[in-house]
Amino acid sequence: MKIVILFFLIVRCVFSADWIQPPKSTELGYPVPQPDTIPLLPLAHAAHLGYAIEWWYWVGHLNSLDGDQSYGFQSTVFRLEGDPGVHHSKDFPVFGDQQIFLAHTALSDVAGGTYIHSERIYREGWQARVSTDRLDIAVGGIVAEISQDSECIKLQMALPEGGFLDIEMLPSKPLMAFGERGLSRKGADPAAVSWYWTYPRLLLTGTLKLGGESIEVKGTGWMDHEISSSQLSSKLVGWDWAAIQLNDGSEVKAYRLRNKDGGADPWSAVYWIDKIGESCNVYADGFTWETDSIWESRTTGNLYPTSVTIRASHPLTEKEMIYRLKPLIDGQEFVGNRPENAYWEGACEVFGSDDRVIGRAYLELAGYGGGLADRLTK
Repeated sequence: MKIVILFFLIVRCVFSADWIQPPKSTELGYPVPQPDTIPLLPLAHAAHLGYAIEWWYWVGHLNSLDGDQSYGFQSTVFRLEGDPGVHHSKDFPVFGDQQIFLAHTALSDVAGGTYIHSERIYREGWQARVSTDRLDIAVGGIVAEISQDSECIKLQMALPEGGFLDIEMLPSKPLMAFGERGLSRKGADPAAVSWYWTYPRLLLTGTLKLGGESIEVKGTGWMDHEISSSQLSSKLVGWDWAAIQLNDGSEVKAYRLRNKDGGADPWSAVYWIDKIGESCNVYADGFTWETDSIWESRTTGNLYPTSVTIRASHPLTEKEMIYRLKPLIDGQEFVGNRPENAYWEGACEVFGSDDRVIGRAYLELAGYGGGLADRLTK
């Protein structure tokens, strides 16, 4: 297959004060992503064996063709590496390989006010495989594959209670790489970096089977592929993250990396992506993340700031931009096999400064149960 070199459509309007060169490997021996790496297709979407953790992530908003029903969905595959330097078979999946895969699926039925989700865990083998050549994933109930001759992605995901989502996703903007010199930093630790590649707007069409009914749907989605060997700096306890798709055809990606004292790490950022896919950003000193209301989970007791206001100074216009995110359903908490690692991941509406709806978003709130911090510091 022809390798296509992607043009970097990242305009770094604001540079960090100090460049930190990451080490070649972590203290445990995992390789660390290096700067100035250009993502190539189809390899960019493939598995990056050796790195400690990577994930493929899709979220989106769907509407029935008659407009009467609307849904939000999440589909995530995590790949967790075994011991550093473990041998992988490139040609055949190895049953019992040390790699572990997690499949997270969720669906929010906005009209029905319901949320269903599931987590499945597998080792490399019959029920879990990923390609090292291109996007070709089959982990439990999630199957994702890119077309041989285009960037169209076919995604299938099994849902609880017999539900099933089968959609095609066509990027309307190029694949983007975020961060300084192609590295997204997750705190002060030099090894806490990732390659962070995104399709900020996918055009979706397909079928949703739910409650015995087959519903033709269409909508917009977002895809992330992130590769790292150190998920967060040791002084951080979690993150608040939002993928915002505005009605004017632009997008905003915003995230606050949370310190133990509740403050934002300096590498927290807001990115603006314009209609042709060019981007600029500010870091923590250029925006605020304010809590408007908190939702308490009856399942875990966690308190999540699910309604938030993001105020950011746009680096090109110096105008204050305001985005108010409000959940379409309150109860969108994902509780997997370990309740202490629960997180809130939900479909939201986005309001502007005049309180008019200006877009839709997905909001992720991680680390509020304490389990993420415990795992990262051990």
